[in-house]
Amino acid sequence: MSCLTLLSISWQHILILLIFIPSYFIPTFIALSRKKTNTLSIFALNLLLGWSLIGWAGALIWALSNKEGNQNNSNIDQLTQLKTLYDQGVITDEEFEIQKNKLLR
Repeated sequence: MSCLTLLSISWQHILILLIFIPSYFIPTFIALSRKKTNTLSIFALNLLLGWSLIGWAGALIWALSNKEGNQNNSNIDQLTQLKTLYDQGVITDEEFEIQKNKLLR
């Protein structure tokens, strides 16, 4: 066999790779879209252990986990502080509504 025959890749092989590679890195794409602080760690787990179903599932679960554990509590605290500032007259109605909408997103 010649070297050229061994290196030739058909369009079917390329199509399979174009489907397989993006699906292999789904946990990494999810972590990127959710702006996780540990995206690089999720990528490393996905790259190195993603070939095993357990490593891939672990990376996926990690990517889908909450961004921050106490985010809901901190939002409630921030809304309470915002309401206090509004009641004291420190911020206007418009500022209060803008900040409240940002926190509730």
